[in-house]
Amino acid sequence: MLTDGTHKPGSVKMGYYALRFLFVNVVHKEWAKEYLPTPKIAKTLPLVLSKEEVFDVLSVIKNFKHRTAIMFIYSTGARVSECVNIKLTDIDSKRVQVNIQEGKGLKQRKLPLSPILLKTLRRYYKQYKPQYYLFEGAGGKGTHLGVSAVREILQKARYKTPHINKRYTPHTFRHCFATHLLEQGTSLLVIQRLMGHSNLSNTLKYLHVQKLATDKVVNPLDKLENVEGLCQK
Repeated sequence: MLTDGTHKPGSVKMGYYALRFLFVNVVHKEWAKEYLPTPKIAKTLPLVLSKEEVFDVLSVIKNFKHRTAIMFIYSTGARVSECVNIKLTDIDSKRVQVNIQEGKGLKQRKLPLSPILLKTLRRYYKQYKPQYYLFEGAGGKGTHLGVSAVREILQKARYKTPHINKRYTPHTFRHCFATHLLEQGTSLLVIQRLMGHSNLSNTLKYLHVQKLATDKVVNPLDKLENVEGLCQK
């Protein structure tokens, strides 16, 4: 796997740890890592859309249920698996929050409920009348929209937004949620909690993709006293 050039670094790393587990836990032999070093995986930055691009994508999704699902992910930063598993009882309109009951690692967290999203969900409820899950599947009560179905929504949207030269997915809108919050001045610690990151390092990556307001930065040269006299021959 290391030399054939046909496997991605992530697959090689998975094979590495599987082999180490076999040696240490099954065969009970010493693992000499110097003979087989851990493969390095390139760290990629998250793909992020601008606010204008987010609006454009939402605009081309004509199905109200599908558009509401993508809007839900963007407004809460929920993972796509969390979105499709949201139940009606998880929407707390009085406390204006969304309760994620089984997030990654079975962790619970509470997310802010946008007034616009709440208004949208009320209209959605009147039209579709879901019984248990917020986004019911084709099977009706007791079923929910599938993760693959949500991915397909955005695959179709990509064909309708050729001016957006980015292969966006449902997870992109989770990245957009965090990045746009950061650009609006939200604390990294707050974003970490909203995203459900156990480690702050997972949240720090958004520092590299945020759009900085460089037009408001005052250059230090301009703040030097009497510098004008040095700008002449």
